[in-house]
Amino acid sequence: MTTTTRTATLEALAERAGVDVRSYSPGDGVTRYRFFPRDSGNGYFGPANGLDTVLGLKAAVAWLEAFAAGRANH
Repeated sequence: MTTTTRTATLEALAERAGVDVRSYSPGDGVTRYRFFPRDSGNGYFGPANGLDTVLGLKAAVAWLEAFAAGRANH
C-alpha cells in the first residue's frame, strides 16, 4: 500500500468516525497518530490534548474502527 493510499484510507476512516487524525514520524521507523475532535484546528502537537495517541498504521486503523463502532452504538 502506498503512502497516498494509507493517508487516504486513514482520512476516510477518520471522517466516518467524526475525528481528525494527525501523524508524526520522528525517524525511528514508527509513525505516531493522534486523534482530535473534528475541526478542532489542532496539529499533531496540539495546542489541545488529543483523544488518544497510537503507534503504527495498524493501531491507527484499529482505533478509528473501534471509535466509529462505539459512536454508531450511541
